[in-house]
Amino acid sequence: MSVNDHRIPLASNTELFEIKPGNNNKSATFIFGNEDHTLGNSLRYVLSQRNEVDFVGYSVPHPYEPKLNIRLQTKENYTAVNVLKDGLKDLEETANILDDVFIQSIKDYYRIT
Repeated sequence: MSVNDHRIPLASNTELFEIKPGNNNKSATFIFGNEDHTLGNSLRYVLSQRNEVDFVGYSVPHPYEPKLNIRLQTKENYTAVNVLKDGLKDLEETANILDDVFIQSIKDYYRIT
């Protein structure tokens, strides 16, 4: 049983995505509604591998509060919003590759047995 099985439903006024800008366009906190450590840790890792990133971290304020906070600070000449978009694209590509490899492995397994 996962944390997701025990979530309190989102209130009708809860945002699914929100941006809290930092002091400039190089930093921001991105709040994802109805998300948890699954996206948080994956996205944090993908963003941390990018050269444009000075700092990235994430937090889930409380297990029963379905929110994920991603704090992102970028280097000069990069905006936090654009780097987040690129990171999400990278994560999607990785997930698609993982999905393809998993499906192929299942097919290979049943072909052998």
